[in-house]
Amino acid sequence: MLDRSTVDRLRSADTAGAPVLSVYLGVPTDVAAFRGLPARLKAALRPVREQLAAGWFDAGAMAALEADLDAVALLLERAPEARGGSLALFVCGEAGLAEAVPLPGPVRDRAVADRAPYLGPIEAMLAHYRRYCAVVVDRRIASIYRFSQGRLRAWEQLGEEEVRKDNYGGFDGREEQAVRARAETVARRLFRSTADRLAGLLRDGRFDLVVLGGNPANVRGLEAELAPEVRSVLAGTFTLDPGTATPADVLARCTETTEAYERAAAAAEVASLLDTAAAGGRAVTGIEGVLAAVNQRAVALLVVAATGTTPGVACSECGWLGRRGGLCGYCGEATVVVPDLIDRMAERVRSDGGEVVYALGDTPLQDDQVGARLRFEVTVGR
Repeated sequence: MLDRSTVDRLRSADTAGAPVLSVYLGVPTDVAAFRGLPARLKAALRPVREQLAAGWFDAGAMAALEADLDAVALLLERAPEARGGSLALFVCGEAGLAEAVPLPGPVRDRAVADRAPYLGPIEAMLAHYRRYCAVVVDRRIASIYRFSQGRLRAWEQLGEEEVRKDNYGGFDGREEQAVRARAETVARRLFRSTADRLAGLLRDGRFDLVVLGGNPANVRGLEAELAPEVRSVLAGTFTLDPGTATPADVLARCTETTEAYERAAAAAEVASLLDTAAAGGRAVTGIEGVLAAVNQRAVALLVVAATGTTPGVACSECGWLGRRGGLCGYCGEATVVVPDLIDRMAERVRSDGGEVVYALGDTPLQDDQVGARLRFEVTVGR
């Protein structure tokens, strides 16, 4: 399963300055459609071949990339592992790098040649597919699941003793009342033990967000027992009959609930950012404003809405980033072309201790592509 260690390992790959070829391809669900992958790979690589022809790289890099363009096709044999998702391919013959990473969701076909692996789509996917804990609860059993990257896996099950049916009348209904009271006690005990377990799992860093499902009354009962720190990461609830639900039913409800939460969270983040920028607060939107903030190390939070690549330049001496070639706007040294400026901005923000989030749905930030919350005011144009 895709996780942060994948990105960290690829980012730390020692390529000794040799270019890395990064390719992203969507993989169809239908195996018969796999026959079209080589043609799509060829189309995705066309811009890199055009860059080679235009002399974007020095002689040594050109020779290495020519070999890598041929070698990347061999990694398509990993496509079945990514059915219905995507495949990320990374090749650098000079560094002995040849890796295929199956991805859980779709991406746009593209290829990038740069001195470091192009990891923007994987970062966006990691941000989108957070680790959820899903709990389906009735009055005697709580089933806990892991849910992430479109997959549901059983985790734990907590249970309490069985109580006689509460429709038994007994003597003047007294036994029925006693059984019902006993059932309430058992249910509350289950809700408390489940809430305690969730708090422990959260403290251990085992999940990011939680969703609760079941009969509405039981869900409310469990929710009432949640510790404040667990309640703060409650992403939503859903209605389900635990007695008849199949794993496919639980998966469908988890998918609906978490996608609704992610859409709402992204919309709220973007709306807050835009409101702050419009009011003249510490926020900027658009490539130029965010570039100035990144270059001045002022970004506390970068919000990325771009889904494509945006070429730019970087200074190999001080790391300054810009839209066009020529000399560095800070130290005056020569710049080099980078295939995706937004990916480089995200990398800089992380290295400066800032946070990066991806709002890839339909939000008002799409036209601007990026926005940022600032630690301090910046001077645009630097």
